[in-house]
Amino acid sequence: MMKSKRIYIAVLGLCLMALGVARVQAQTRVVLGDVTLMHEMRATPSPADGAEITNRAVAFQWPLPVEEPVETGLDGLESDRPVSKRAFTYKIRYARKSTFPSGETTEHTTKYPFYNTEKTLARGTWYWQYGYVEGKKVRWSKTLRVVMNPTVDYFCPPSVETLLSKLPAMHPRVLVLKDEWKQLRNRKDMPEYRWYCKRAERVMQGQMQQIEDIRTNRLKHLKNEMQVKAYLTRESRRIIDKEETNCNALMRAYLLTKNTAYAHEAVKRILVMMDWDKNPNVKGDFNDATLLSLASTGYDSFYDLLTTAEKNKLREVICAKARKMYKHDQNRLENHIADNHVWQMTLRILTMAAVSVYGEKPEATEWLRYCYGVWVTRMPGLNADGAWHNGDSYFTVNTRTLIELPYFYSKITGFDFFADPWYRGNVYYTMYQQPPFSKSGGNGSSHQKKLKPAGARIGYLDALARLTNNGYAADFVRRTVREDSTILKEAFGGKSADLSWFRLLCHRPLPVGDGLDKLPLSYIFPESGLASGMTDWNDYRQNAMWSFRSSPYGSTSHALANQNAWNTFYGGESLFYSSGHHVAFVDPHSIYCHRGTRAHNTILVDGMGQRIGTEGYGWMPRWYDGTEVSYVLGDASNAYGEVVSELWKNRAAVADVHFDEAHGWGRNHLKTYRRHLVSLGRTGIIFIYDELEADQPVEWSYLLHAVLEPITVEQRPDGVKISTSNIHGISDAYLFSSSKVTTNVTDQFFYEPVSWLRADEKGKMETYRNHWHFTAKTVKTRQYRFATIVDTHAKTAVPRKITMGDDGTWEIGEWRIKFSLDAQKSGSFCVYTRDGRAKVEYRGEETLVKDNQIRKTLVDVVPELEI
Repeated sequence: MMKSKRIYIAVLGLCLMALGVARVQAQTRVVLGDVTLMHEMRATPSPADGAEITNRAVAFQWPLPVEEPVETGLDGLESDRPVSKRAFTYKIRYARKSTFPSGETTEHTTKYPFYNTEKTLARGTWYWQYGYVEGKKVRWSKTLRVVMNPTVDYFCPPSVETLLSKLPAMHPRVLVLKDEWKQLRNRKDMPEYRWYCKRAERVMQGQMQQIEDIRTNRLKHLKNEMQVKAYLTRESRRIIDKEETNCNALMRAYLLTKNTAYAHEAVKRILVMMDWDKNPNVKGDFNDATLLSLASTGYDSFYDLLTTAEKNKLREVICAKARKMYKHDQNRLENHIADNHVWQMTLRILTMAAVSVYGEKPEATEWLRYCYGVWVTRMPGLNADGAWHNGDSYFTVNTRTLIELPYFYSKITGFDFFADPWYRGNVYYTMYQQPPFSKSGGNGSSHQKKLKPAGARIGYLDALARLTNNGYAADFVRRTVREDSTILKEAFGGKSADLSWFRLLCHRPLPVGDGLDKLPLSYIFPESGLASGMTDWNDYRQNAMWSFRSSPYGSTSHALANQNAWNTFYGGESLFYSSGHHVAFVDPHSIYCHRGTRAHNTILVDGMGQRIGTEGYGWMPRWYDGTEVSYVLGDASNAYGEVVSELWKNRAAVADVHFDEAHGWGRNHLKTYRRHLVSLGRTGIIFIYDELEADQPVEWSYLLHAVLEPITVEQRPDGVKISTSNIHGISDAYLFSSSKVTTNVTDQFFYEPVSWLRADEKGKMETYRNHWHFTAKTVKTRQYRFATIVDTHAKTAVPRKITMGDDGTWEIGEWRIKFSLDAQKSGSFCVYTRDGRAKVEYRGEETLVKDNQIRKTLVDVVPELEI
């Protein structure tokens, strides 16, 4: 969602006069003046004025008529403010003429700030307006123009009326449709069938969890109300989620076998749980959603077995909780940048709750209209490229929602919701950000724990391979299962990511097609601001990987303040890598040393880091995915300064977090921070070039971190060599700079982590190890250049020599690298092979790329952003 652009273009060319005709060199660099590219709540309409629609049918969206508080369901940070939004009414109209003539204009009234056209608009130019109904008057927006491309085959889901007209009247219809129930019961040869039955038998022999078992013994050690709420949320979820897993196993075992003993035990437990939310130690929106999920799936699955009293009780719970959830979401969720818990799970749960009582409770129709409308408008992803801005860890929390909801819609309507272009990109995000048996790319809260693609991620790729006929994803799954035959069962029983039930329903085979070895070495997601590359898709043990982030999302939600940060890996394990621990969403160590900029392989300016919130944004003006060479340019020029987000300042206030100079946030003096990254084919070498400028002399701090093994430093006549290793490989970073730097390595955090939230089943608190941190500091200066050659290789390999020729060109293997460190001149570098087949050249203006027969001239392009 981009407000009207305050963009200043620096035209780095000259006007040439020839034969009386003026020629102006192409504009090469875009300087953004926006405080933020994204907003926590929608501030501009979509599509933007003059936008060309390129892949999906038009979803008209616009801001709320009043400013609503930005609230999200985050553990410990839920608002106690009563939900009391007044009802809004909107108008939407569109036509081929900007005058909106009578008889040629389509106009609708809606309760929500979005409208999905029921069929694709005809190709060509359209005009549209949204309006706020205020009494008997309509306050119309300015007229907006949108263009439908005549060559595009648009993805256009059916209308909500089609969905409602095809919903079956009979139960069950949530976990399984009644007309496919018999077929499901015949899947006895599938391992998932046996998993459910075995788990159900174990539950039948065990005791039910008790809500009184919530542990409260550590409350006396907590420092503030936020910590108390977060701790109780986690501890109450420990009890409720475990019993939910038990009931889900009983429910599904009944649907597989029709053994009523499972059903009666499940109903008994579910009815007991319906009163658990009355316990004062039960906190959090996930717990509320869990009870709604159990009530609705139990009501639907056991419909023919329930007594009248049991049906009435469950319907009462369903309606009360769904009504509350709907009231909380509507006229808020659809305009929120990414309400974590709702996107992750509760939207799916509300949708299925509405399905369970549809036709029996009139308000269920309204809930379904809203949920389906939100899905078509905003989901499955929040941008076009398929990546997940919240990072590698929290991505998998969305697994069931991203598969089960569109699969249900597809079954009911007969329309393929997985034909959405977003899923094509998302397959690549899922693979490129975490290759087989490899550490994740290092983005988003809690990324440290993602040591290899877990069962949840493999199950998700398995589902996407089947649903989108993707051979790459299928090969990823086959390779993983061949080496770890139990990987899919690893996710069994998981609350948000278990797709075992889906595999029983969707009996499609894994497709056969091109495998991982046919994939490009790198992939760039410009809207999300993520990039990664590798040297060997065929054998992860010999793969040298890099990742890079410069994102318009900034550090909102679970994203980190790591604009223009890079990481390296070898053999599936990290080398130079982001540091710190995700103790809690808002916690001093988590903010200062995990989310904050000092935790990442990027730059500090006078010791100050990037803003927390959407205001601390970067972006990728240029990129190229190639065979012999790849390139990406990140721009973090707008990322630094004082924290101005009221949302984040309020969060900090309740968690004893301080956004001040002493902790790394102060007045901004940065003008330019552009970081170029060139990946040299399959060598494992990357070249990084930094252009830095401030409005006054500042100290520039170049940061590197490692989490597995120590960092070593070797002072060289021409610069500094920084190295770190893992069990398989080594990253050697050769750092060159405009002047001599002062270096330091420590294994201590700026603020030590204190374990107060996370405990195992026995109550043992999580422990946190130290990491290693390298800093190279400069003298104070307004302009500066850093250049880094990073060689990532096997431990057993003979180290490549890096030598400088007579003309100042560095030689490493067959590659030649020349760069300018003179900060008083325009930045420049040239990376090329000895035989000339590949080259990336930059001389302060455009970037020239040669990749065998391909020639590209790259200039800045601002990505199209959906919110």
